[in-house]
Amino acid sequence: MANISAAMQKAMLDWALGGASPGAPAGRFAGISLAAPTSVASNEVATGSGCSRQSALFQAAQTPSGSGSASNTSAMTFGPFSSSAVCSGLFLADSVSSGAGTGLFYGNFATARTPLPGDYIIIAVGALTITLT
Repeated sequence: MANISAAMQKAMLDWALGGASPGAPAGRFAGISLAAPTSVASNEVATGSGCSRQSALFQAAQTPSGSGSASNTSAMTFGPFSSSAVCSGLFLADSVSSGAGTGLFYGNFATARTPLPGDYIIIAVGALTITLT
């Protein structure tokens, strides 16, 4: 998940180049997207579906050759879903509330998921990596 939201692009540039001094997000929460998320739209699954944003915790960034990355340190469980829907991706935002906050990062699942009623989508520890190259 290396796609950076428009707001996060600005914050990173301001911080790195000294144009402003943005603070770190107060929290990081993952949500599931129906359509492919973008830099300005999460396309979030509706709260009535049984799916809600989950806390997203990450390790300190690693710096292997050529890139920097960080992976999730806790599992995230979405569901149980109350109805079936095609889920295309995942996004990170700074608010736990559906439809609120500022988007941070986003990306598509390698394979879209179609949970049935009662199903869950689980992101295992270390399964979500954000890499900057």
